[in-house]
Amino acid sequence: MKIGEIAVITHNTQTSEDFIKSICKKIDVKNGIVSFGRFDANDQLGLHLYGISLDKEDKNVSWDLISRKMLAYIIFFDWENFSSLETINPILDKFSNNVTAPIIIVANVKDMDQPPIPKSFFINKGIAFSANCRFLFGQAEQPESARKIMVLITNMLLEKVAG
Repeated sequence: MKIGEIAVITHNTQTSEDFIKSICKKIDVKNGIVSFGRFDANDQLGLHLYGISLDKEDKNVSWDLISRKMLAYIIFFDWENFSSLETINPILDKFSNNVTAPIIIVANVKDMDQPPIPKSFFINKGIAFSANCRFLFGQAEQPESARKIMVLITNMLLEKVAG
């Protein structure tokens, strides 16, 4: 069986666990820092999702070692919580120059119909994107939102192969 590994990076443990549960039937391992879930597409292909929480992580995580194995990254922050954006920005800065895998930045919102635009986004100029990044609104706990994110990853991987 071929295994694709995807890192789900969040500012808190609950968001990564919610997202993994929305794709996988269960979370196989959770230890406060890393959560792990498996999704078997068929007997030939499986996905391993690793939830990495930045609120509890050791600041000396070896991202260079982790990044060699990852098929893609999903980075969540709470759209209405500026401190969660501040938490993920250093990771985005580091990844923008060092990672070639697709990076999906997801603004986790409560209401998908009308997400407000926080004032801090204009004051602090928001998020810097690299060519391998995409941004979208989503809800970590909603399976429909998780499917859209996974389709976007698939499309980005196909573009990379075709390009």
